[in-house]
Amino acid sequence: MKKIGVAIHAIDNFNPEIIKGLKNIDFIHVDIMDGKFVNNLNLNLESFKILKNYTNIPILAHLMVINPLDYIEQIIDYIDGFLFHFESDGDKLLIINKIKKKDKEVGIALNPDTDIIEIVPYLNLIDSVLIMSVNPGWSGQKFIPQSVQKVNKLAELKKNHRFSIIIDGGIDCENAKQLANVDILCSSSTILNAEDPNSIIQSLKRSDINAR
Repeated sequence: MKKIGVAIHAIDNFNPEIIKGLKNIDFIHVDIMDGKFVNNLNLNLESFKILKNYTNIPILAHLMVINPLDYIEQIIDYIDGFLFHFESDGDKLLIINKIKKKDKEVGIALNPDTDIIEIVPYLNLIDSVLIMSVNPGWSGQKFIPQSVQKVNKLAELKKNHRFSIIIDGGIDCENAKQLANVDILCSSSTILNAEDPNSIIQSLKRSDINAR
């Protein structure tokens, strides 16, 4: 079965009860946005400390920011893994090594228009690759169908490496059935806006089985 991450934002007045009652979630995927890399701004770094004290579920920090290095030290004690964008500024090897030295997992995120070939030199150094299946920013956008082919191309490269494939953006119970090569499905509105979120979580987890 798939692993599932619930995607939430590091908003002002952050309330961890947004995840209250959710069962069988494997990760909490927290979006940080600096208002520059993407238009919207979600920079309440205190939310990571709040979450760490609220739950034992692993926390992934998704840095949609221009300079990832500016944020690592501020949240390192409260997270289990970092995801930074290939399209951001800064030396990629420096960012990877800094996170690894803190004994945390590190992954590279790719915008829809960025080709997989760009990150090939880093695949033996990272723990995960996050495919954005919408343009980064707002929740509730429609899934980009070409993301399926992108995932499948990445899966071919995975045969010689040990990274996980994550996808984030517009994921629902139907398009999840097309994503057999994905290890972790991240969803925000599909889960959080559902009348029965835990039923949706189970459907997403079983999407491989349901596709048969």
